[in-house]
Amino acid sequence: MFSRILILLIGFICCVPLAISAESSGQLTITPLSSNALVKANQAQAAQIQLFEYQSYFKTEDFGLVDANGLVVVEGKDAYLIDTPWSEKDTIALVEWIKQQNFILKASISTHSHADRTAGISYLNSIGVSTHVSAMTQKILTTQHKALASQPFDGDSFTLANGLLEARYLGAGHTIDNIVVWLPKAQLLFGGCLVKSAHSKSMGYIAEASLTDWPVTISKVKATFADAEVVVPGHGAIGNAQLLNHTQELVNVYLSKHQLD
Repeated sequence: MFSRILILLIGFICCVPLAISAESSGQLTITPLSSNALVKANQAQAAQIQLFEYQSYFKTEDFGLVDANGLVVVEGKDAYLIDTPWSEKDTIALVEWIKQQNFILKASISTHSHADRTAGISYLNSIGVSTHVSAMTQKILTTQHKALASQPFDGDSFTLANGLLEARYLGAGHTIDNIVVWLPKAQLLFGGCLVKSAHSKSMGYIAEASLTDWPVTISKVKATFADAEVVVPGHGAIGNAQLLNHTQELVNVYLSKHQLD
């Protein structure tokens, strides 16, 4: 379905992939992605769409070193970020990499308020990149005295770059404000932390989750994006639409056990 070539960036230097130790930080991986749908789209139009998954890392107290997924979406030479890296340092490194590819970073969109999605907003604002979040996320960032996006959007849907990216709010789950982003030209759904990877066996961080809403929201996602060929979770390996079923089952099992307790 998609191919992956791993590139490890430490600072701004490209080098051979290395193992990441439990104490490592400030590292960024960037992975070119392709899908059958993307190939077909590029054959049908002059402008080429390129996708790059990136992963930033943060050592948490509860879960150790955790990776967080984001995307760089490129049409022609214009680049767009889905989520920012987990730190300003990694955001600077990612922006530098984008420049080195001769891409022009136009905008970012963050899928909820947590730092693994928004930590780079302040830096992007400072270099004139338009930053987008939902009005709900902007309100949370304001309450928490964090950097605010320059272009918050109202309502449950928002399109960027003439429909290259379509953001949708379909309900609460991992957080009350989590959105997903659909790339129709690639038939790719960026589920963010609303979606769990296939290897996820636990719920992870759920202190701000809406657990009873979560499986309902996933049902809406499945119905809305039935054509999704590629699904990107917030953490862990990319998969297909089965990740939605897996997430729903994981939440339902957790709810059943919790109710029994």
